[in-house]
Amino acid sequence: MADGLHTREQGLRLHHLANLGGLVALAGLDREPPDLLLGALLRMAGSLSELPERRRAEIASLGHEKLDERASAKRAWKSWARANRLHNLTLSDAQIRQIVAALGGGKQPAERERLCRQMLALLDGRVGNE
Repeated sequence: MADGLHTREQGLRLHHLANLGGLVALAGLDREPPDLLLGALLRMAGSLSELPERRRAEIASLGHEKLDERASAKRAWKSWARANRLHNLTLSDAQIRQIVAALGGGKQPAERERLCRQMLALLDGRVGNE
């Protein structure tokens, strides 16, 4: 849409497609080139309809086990994060530089990985630049 908003149906479709991408990653296929991945999916789509119901159930069971395993891992992580009072936070490089400057971080490194380490060191009370 021209105003940048989308309908509820479009949002649900986008969420569904993102979940499908997550399934590709869970299967360990997210590092494959797109043309190979699509070709494999097209080939598989053609053969899925020909599988006997018993074989489809076996394959679905493998997927179900992986999803259950993932759900258990996610629940464990969320529980641990909640117990440790962790928060997700997304900061830009500029915002991290502002935090480092406000904490008296001195000279700031150019590499963003070192900048994050410096901010964490300052937040933990360790003095000096890393």
